[in-house]
Amino acid sequence: MTKKNHREKFITGYCLSFLIISMISLMGGCSPKKVQTEMPPRPVEAGLAIRKDVPIYIESFGNMYSPNNVNIISQVTGQIKDVHFKDGDIVSKGGMLFTIDPNPYKADLDKAEAALAQDIANLKLAKDTLERNKKLFDKELISRQDLDQYQTDAASLEAKVNLDKADIELARINLGYCFIHSPIDGLTGKRLVDPGNVVTENDGPTLVNIKTIDPLYTDFTVPEVELDRIRKAMGEGTLKVELSVAGSDDYSYSGELHFLDNAVDNSTGTVLLRAIVPNKDKALWAGQFVKVRLILYIQKDAVLVPYDAVQLGQDGLYLFAITPDNKAELRTVTAGNRENDHVIVEKGVKAGEKVVTAGHLGLSPGVTVIDVTRQKTGQDEKSAPAENNAKQNKSKGK
Repeated sequence: MTKKNHREKFITGYCLSFLIISMISLMGGCSPKKVQTEMPPRPVEAGLAIRKDVPIYIESFGNMYSPNNVNIISQVTGQIKDVHFKDGDIVSKGGMLFTIDPNPYKADLDKAEAALAQDIANLKLAKDTLERNKKLFDKELISRQDLDQYQTDAASLEAKVNLDKADIELARINLGYCFIHSPIDGLTGKRLVDPGNVVTENDGPTLVNIKTIDPLYTDFTVPEVELDRIRKAMGEGTLKVELSVAGSDDYSYSGELHFLDNAVDNSTGTVLLRAIVPNKDKALWAGQFVKVRLILYIQKDAVLVPYDAVQLGQDGLYLFAITPDNKAELRTVTAGNRENDHVIVEKGVKAGEKVVTAGHLGLSPGVTVIDVTRQKTGQDEKSAPAENNAKQNKSKGK
């Protein structure tokens, strides 16, 4: 190959390379630029952090117990003649419950009274005889031994009179036992023995059970780690207890703490407490399961947020606050007791701040949000009449 041909080939290759580079540059210069689009605001529901005085309490579970729980048992042997109550009746102290056949015990009383009358007459005769023989003894007409015998007879009959009086009292007591009265104010259970059956004294079956229902005891336990807090609060005054029955979250019953047990149960690590709860409307029942709140003190000016605002994450509890420029701001919080639909936040939020209550999923710090709480409420209110009209039209069509 000549130098001329070699030079022409080199120039041709160079020009081709330059053309390719120029075309690539031209294509790069003509490509469209990327347009950065801003994300639309995220719709969320929100609520306000508020400030108010709230009770600080310990929650537990307990059972209701009757202060007086009495099993009625016959104290005499006899046949049940009458029953003076119905199952489940409320009875007063002293009210009649059962009548045991009193005739045998009335006869025993009559017999004891007759024996007393006879022995009183014999005692009078013995005393008169003793007085007459004392005069004879003074005149040395009878021996000392005879006088001692008259004195012994009189003393023996006097003792017998006293015994007769005791027999009469016992007969009266047994006769009184034939009429069984309620020893307490309370509520009767199911009658366990029917009329006509014979029961034995102090060893027979329970006739009926009676329980006091106003007031009632509430027994519950708390972990021993709470013991110091409870004792400190008890030292400052009587503690209030609130109750909620099973199936309800309304703590509508209240009472006062009665006592703290004198030892911790080593098997459970808990300590027993008892409260007294008035039950004038008879709404609570002995043996009933209840939820218990032991109020320790009132926290002044506590900050609360809606309960749905607080979420659980990998690093603990958190919520999203909404800044004045409608940005989501992640806050780590320390939560306390729940108060109805709110929860106490000990740190992380100030009163008056707006917090997200719904729409947390996918929400991240710095994202613009829009509060649709009022809009949603307005839509619900507007849609309600439409739904009602639709239902009415449907019913007319039928």
